[in-house]
Amino acid sequence: MEYRLGDWDKIGTQFSHMFSGLGDVVLTEDSLSFTSTGPVVATGIALTKEGGLVANMPLHSIDSSFERVVFDENFESIRLVGPLFDYTYFIPSEIFKLRDLT
Repeated sequence: MEYRLGDWDKIGTQFSHMFSGLGDVVLTEDSLSFTSTGPVVATGIALTKEGGLVANMPLHSIDSSFERVVFDENFESIRLVGPLFDYTYFIPSEIFKLRDLT
């Protein structure tokens, strides 16, 4: 499923579905964020309506901009694509175990 930033409401719906039950999900008019909760892997990602990205994983952080958002069909990754930028955020496998508990 691929969306442009103009489809912000649809992006928010898919983002919420992707991270549901895996940690803290916050959706606002201008941003979407996910943060894992302990004791699993510390990870998170935040998107802004203007195409800003902040992603954090152990020993890994990135800050750049995008125009398109692509959710994989299994909701295991989210790809952010811009004119000079292509980044894929994968949900760590340890966190998927939480889906089985919800």
